[in-house]
Amino acid sequence: MEWLESWKSLLEYRTAAELAGIAVVLLLCLFLRRGGRRLRKLPARDTLRGYTLIYADQKGGAGQEDFGKLLYSARYGLQGKPDYVFRSRLGGRIVPVELKSGRIGDALEPHRGDYLQLAAYFLLLEDVYGKRPRFGRLVYADYMFEVRNTAGVRREVLRTMAEMRRMLETGEGHAESSFVHCRHCVCNGTVCEFSER
Repeated sequence: MEWLESWKSLLEYRTAAELAGIAVVLLLCLFLRRGGRRLRKLPARDTLRGYTLIYADQKGGAGQEDFGKLLYSARYGLQGKPDYVFRSRLGGRIVPVELKSGRIGDALEPHRGDYLQLAAYFLLLEDVYGKRPRFGRLVYADYMFEVRNTAGVRREVLRTMAEMRRMLETGEGHAESSFVHCRHCVCNGTVCEFSER
């Protein structure tokens, strides 16, 4: 309780304006720590300290019967096989990790398709494991992105899934053709009517 006494003595002789200023600074620090950006670009590394591997895309050995199985969510109508899924030893948090063979270079964000794939795994894993992942990782050959599972990310992937399902049902869709959107697409220069040949 020594810290409480030191805070009392610190705040005892402050004016209301000074106390309001201190409160604003503390709230700002809390917001920056918790809010912040939805993703961070970091040097590529393959460690998650304090986490245990609970799923991998390839077949596992003894005690790893679920490894390589297709995961399915009836709630979201999703299925997939994340490259890796880790669980924290304390708290049981789930973290999907997707490995990409390419390089990202100077780009400030991951490729949109990779980002949406990871976001879809957030939903899939939440339904399969019963825990909402707080973040996931997209690991490229040179850098990795840590993507937070925010409400905005969830809205974006749900909206994209609805658009894709609508396109499958009607056969109609709207393409956002541009160099940025199309440069890494597998259809660029082949079957897509919007790409440069």
